[in-house]
Amino acid sequence: MNKAQILVKKRFEEISNKVDKVYDNFILETINDHCLRIAVMQEEYRWHYHKNTDELFVVLEGELKIEIKDHETVFLKPGEFIKIPSKTIHKTSAVTRTVNICFEKNADDTIFVD
Repeated sequence: MNKAQILVKKRFEEISNKVDKVYDNFILETINDHCLRIAVMQEEYRWHYHKNTDELFVVLEGELKIEIKDHETVFLKPGEFIKIPSKTIHKTSAVTRTVNICFEKNADDTIFVD
């Protein structure tokens, strides 16, 4: 692997400003068996849970609403974060255009419940 390709500085704002969809979520980088994802959203995502991975949401822009089954709804503003444990049924939505990053295991174990 070319070291020059690895040692590249990136900016969340530059990446999120290129997104012109009402919802986009993709991996920015992989780290061992985990990944760093970015989500740019102006709508809601479906009710779901992750069988084998916790998620750590960090809001960069806007306000993220996280509805959690059998728990109160959480609202995150820029600079705030929350860990959602595996097997916790939840749904995210944007109060306004929202950009968040998420740290999670690099596994495809999303299970939809709606």
